[in-house]
Amino acid sequence: MSILGKNTMGMLGIAALTMVASIALLTPHVADAAEEDAKTAESLRTIKPYISVPSLEEDGCTITLKTDKEAYTAGEKPVLTVEITNTTDKAVTKNIDLSMTGRDVESRSRMPARPEVLWELSKEVTLAAGEKKTLTLETNFALAENQAVAFRLGKDDLIERPIRIKDEAAKPTVRSEK
Repeated sequence: MSILGKNTMGMLGIAALTMVASIALLTPHVADAAEEDAKTAESLRTIKPYISVPSLEEDGCTITLKTDKEAYTAGEKPVLTVEITNTTDKAVTKNIDLSMTGRDVESRSRMPARPEVLWELSKEVTLAAGEKKTLTLETNFALAENQAVAFRLGKDDLIERPIRIKDEAAKPTVRSEK
C-alpha cells in the first residue's frame, strides 16, 4: 500500500473514532431527559413575577415594591406591598403608580408576544415629615398558566409622551456637511 493510501486510511479511522466518541458523549441519557421534561413542565406551571423597579427615590420619598410570594401558580392573585417613607422634614403628598404586565411565554410566532397591561393602580398618599406607610394591595387579577408577569413602580415615560410629527414643509432644514 502506498504512503498516500496509508495516510487516507489513518485519517478516516481517526474521523470515525471521533464521530463515535462525540455521539456517545452528546446523546442525552433517558434518566436526564425525563428529569428535564419534568422541570420544564413544572417551570411552565410556576409563574415567577419580575419587578422592574423594586425601589424608587423621588420627591423626598423612598418607595419600595414587594410581592407576597416568590412564585405563583395559575389562578392566584398577587398581593403587593408598597412601603413609602418620607425622608424630608416637610409633609409630602405622593402619587403612587403601579402596573402589572403579562405576556404568553408559549407564543406560536417567531417574535415574542407583546406584553399587555393586566392591572393598573394610581393612589395618592400623604405623609408627614419622617413618616412611613405600608400599603397592601391585591391585584384582583388571576394569573394565567404559561404567562410571564412583570410589575412596575412609577409611570413609564415612553408611554406617557405624546408623539409629535414634524412638518418638514413648514420649516426648511439647513444641513451642514463637514
